[in-house]
Amino acid sequence: MATIEQARRGFLAQLLEAGHYVPLGRPGVWGRSAAFEQVLMGLVGALDGFYAERPQTVVHFGPVVPQALLERTGYVTTQPHLVGSIDAFSGDDADHREIVADLEEGRDWATRLQPSGLVMVSSACHPLYGALAHQRVQGSYQIFGWVFRHEPSEDPFRTASFRQKESVHVGDHDACQEHRDHWVGRAEELLLELGLPVEQEVANDPFFGRAGRMMARGQRQAALKKELTIGAYPGHPRTALASGNLHGDHFTAAFDITLPDGSPAETSCMGFGLERTTLSLLRVHGMDVGSWPAGVRQRLGLQAV
Repeated sequence: MATIEQARRGFLAQLLEAGHYVPLGRPGVWGRSAAFEQVLMGLVGALDGFYAERPQTVVHFGPVVPQALLERTGYVTTQPHLVGSIDAFSGDDADHREIVADLEEGRDWATRLQPSGLVMVSSACHPLYGALAHQRVQGSYQIFGWVFRHEPSEDPFRTASFRQKESVHVGDHDACQEHRDHWVGRAEELLLELGLPVEQEVANDPFFGRAGRMMARGQRQAALKKELTIGAYPGHPRTALASGNLHGDHFTAAFDITLPDGSPAETSCMGFGLERTTLSLLRVHGMDVGSWPAGVRQRLGLQAV
């Protein structure tokens, strides 16, 4: 059996040969083919209809949020190794001359940049909590957005930036539990319908350090995170395509979000990794999208690909 590294390199070679991945010189940073994007956007369309089964307020956010917002989510405390902070140039003419000299002489010019107070979005749902801060609300929100995570890897499934499609519910404990469990079940049905042999697994987030390992154990013991995984590399650890999460009052307490009657609120979410799901479709059905099963192509609206 091939090692996990060999399996990853083999899949990457297939993607490069087919033109679905375009190398940009850094692990996890890729351009993508037109066919890849058509599949991904077909998946977005399928998920639009999927989430429309229940009332949802649709919101879109960009890939950047204020640093203070990220800090309130607790992400910097629990997963600092994944954070991406944006630096910018704010100097004068003399500083400009120095940065140009550094560039021309091969020195690290980036040290002359300063923190901008902006960071990359670490999870598509994070901006929503900032948007709902200090409000009394209840209901579900559908989100589509870009995410950045600093985890360079040769694995084609692990990219620095990717897109997520999420449904977030704000409600009481029972409503959030029902929201998570309902959508995990429906997501499993959808992915199986697309020919992806996924399985449900209790999982944990990649919390950092010794304290993070304790948090991960607690998350698993309470089954707060359920993933839908696929055996992308047979005989090796499975790859998560989607997950449903129970947050308790973690975000609502941090952002002062309450229910319409002022009582405490909780949140839950169901999210799909769109690049990973697209890659799984290519892995299972082949690099030639035109030869995929008719039912899968129809479900994704790909008749013209």
